[in-house]
Amino acid sequence: MLIAVGLLLAGLILLVLGGEGAVRGGSALAARFNVRPYVIGATVVAFGTSAPELAVTVTAALKGEPGLALGNVVGSNIANLGLILGLAALVTPIMMAKEQIRQELPVVITVLGMLLFFAWDRHIARWEGVVLILAMATVIFLTLRQHRNGKADAPVDDPAATSPATSLPVSLLIVFGGLVGLYLGGQLLVDGAVRIAEWWGVPQWVIGVVIVAAGTSMPEVAASVVAAVRGHGEIALGNVLGSNTFNVLLVLGVGSTIRPIRVDVDITMDLIIVSLFTLLPGMTLLLQSRVPRWTGGLLLLGYVAYVVLKIAVR
Repeated sequence: MLIAVGLLLAGLILLVLGGEGAVRGGSALAARFNVRPYVIGATVVAFGTSAPELAVTVTAALKGEPGLALGNVVGSNIANLGLILGLAALVTPIMMAKEQIRQELPVVITVLGMLLFFAWDRHIARWEGVVLILAMATVIFLTLRQHRNGKADAPVDDPAATSPATSLPVSLLIVFGGLVGLYLGGQLLVDGAVRIAEWWGVPQWVIGVVIVAAGTSMPEVAASVVAAVRGHGEIALGNVLGSNTFNVLLVLGVGSTIRPIRVDVDITMDLIIVSLFTLLPGMTLLLQSRVPRWTGGLLLLGYVAYVVLKIAVR
């Protein structure tokens, strides 16, 4: 029991330190390359925090359990929006420039549409996986071209990020170290939580649905909440929306390309929930150019209700 508690505490410490590193390094990179912090959050930080989902999906596909890939992606996206964006917006309202919203929101809606179109029949063929991967390559290409041509908004002023003492190699090292800390912290937290739950006699399926699912989202939680606390709301928003884009296009695309996905259970409710969780902050961004606290509260309450309902139905 003491070992489990130690793992839990070590995981929490690594998550905090890793989140701090990812946010500090990411904001420094945004300033150095003259892009908005959102872009760094949606690319560098999002890809790093989505690594656990990619690893789980590839492993499941190679082991002949490709159906886990779809559940992993949909469940992670629901947690990213409900738990993580909800918490971050409760800490501080997340602001976003109107020009950035016009550029990024169509991508978010398109990715959601592709998820619904391909997954509604509970089967994703190999050719559909290839389409998703090509779409991911297109998103990356358009993002790079947009900012190479200088069409991106100037980054938000941040004296800490624009400090000349932070060189490019140091910024990259801080980001990398932060992402490693997030990954290791999430692993330790899940391991410790599972041991404690088993010690208390919690059923295995409850551990998988609640503890492990939340634990694998801890990198995103730590990075986004730390970003919100330090006033980098755009990094938090970019991390969540970027992670969801990576999950659908890259993670699901790779998983279904390795082995076509077929799910035997009804996932209609899950797809409806991920749609509502995507559209709610999308509407507030369009109308107010921000994700206010009340939206964060609704997302968090919705996520709690979703988890309770999943456990009750199970």
